[in-house]
Amino acid sequence: MDTYQKRDDHVRTRSWRKMLVMGLIIFIGINLRTIVLAVPPILPLLRHDLGLSYTQTGLITSLPTLIMGGAALPAGLLIGRLGGRFMIACGLALLALGGFLRALWPALLPLYFFTALLSLGIACSQTAIPSLVRQWFPTRIGFVSALFTDGLVIGETLGAVLTIPVVLGWLGQNAWAASFIFWAVPVVIALFLWLWLAPTSPPTHSPEQALSAESSSRAAISTGHKPVRISAWVLGLLIGGAQLTYFGMNAWIASYNQALHIPEMTPLALGVLNAAQLPVNLAATFFADRMAGKRAPFIVTGVICLIAILGWLLTPATLEPLWAAFLGGSATLVFTLGIALPALLARGEQIARMTGTMLTMGYIFSFLGPFLGGWLWDITHVPAVAFLPVAFAALLLLTLGIVLPLHKHMAS
Repeated sequence: MDTYQKRDDHVRTRSWRKMLVMGLIIFIGINLRTIVLAVPPILPLLRHDLGLSYTQTGLITSLPTLIMGGAALPAGLLIGRLGGRFMIACGLALLALGGFLRALWPALLPLYFFTALLSLGIACSQTAIPSLVRQWFPTRIGFVSALFTDGLVIGETLGAVLTIPVVLGWLGQNAWAASFIFWAVPVVIALFLWLWLAPTSPPTHSPEQALSAESSSRAAISTGHKPVRISAWVLGLLIGGAQLTYFGMNAWIASYNQALHIPEMTPLALGVLNAAQLPVNLAATFFADRMAGKRAPFIVTGVICLIAILGWLLTPATLEPLWAAFLGGSATLVFTLGIALPALLARGEQIARMTGTMLTMGYIFSFLGPFLGGWLWDITHVPAVAFLPVAFAALLLLTLGIVLPLHKHMAS
């Protein structure tokens, strides 16, 4: 009787620990996005106080994607040497440091530098998650990976929705520098929780679970190394199109509405753009296995994004929340399907490298969106052209979805 009781207690403890780690992964995801997505709502204030051009303003929101993309592959290589747990701790430390320091020097060059520093921290942490998911949850990779993206979406929503009405409402309508500190504090909390609660080794699984996980892994990589490498780059291009759509809209909604003298639409449009991702991401959590490797998600995403961006520019401003919902939901679907695939398809030692390759391609590609949008706006003095890169991304997703030879067991 005592033996059975001890076994039951061990099972309950292990289940509770797994749930705790899942919650921690979600919390990490939240903090990897709030500190970045809290910036677009205050861009008009930054532009006014620092005397920025639209090109300089666009670079503020483009810089994180550039750094995250450029640093993802080197971070993947370091993860193989130093371990995912250590790299996430380093990433959170850099994220908190950059968040606090850019509030202390509210000038253009320090703002760029410390934004790059915190973006480097995001790259380290984000790239390490898939390899740790494989180690800690080998039989639930898709589900836990989707939980991580749920955290990213929640963080994006909180940063976009709360910054103006809550943060600036408490701190003062011109206290944009103080908002940086507000969003950096939870990152410090996440760092302490990570050092305290994150497992130092993979959890113990029953022989049946281990055999099942190993069999699934071998089946997933049975197509060989070459298809996995190719699919990582292809997936990076697809994710880049979705990221360009998402970051491009976040970058220019506030300034576009300001130029059209409809600033009252900005909080709702930005909030819906980010909040609409959550139900889509939650649905993808349960259907990702069925959708992975199929053309339909990319084709549908491309069509919806193209219709939505045309609707944004051609229909009354009161419909902005509708088009924002379509754009935000479509972009997150592609990212959600992609982030779990390295852990599903690559061998253990290759997961971080494949993730780094995918994110490098995706983020460098998406970097061009807000930056080119601002550059086109400066040249033409037409606010609508800031969204031309978003229209291009929609066409890219549609084209790749139609012509790419996607297969059942490949990451693309």
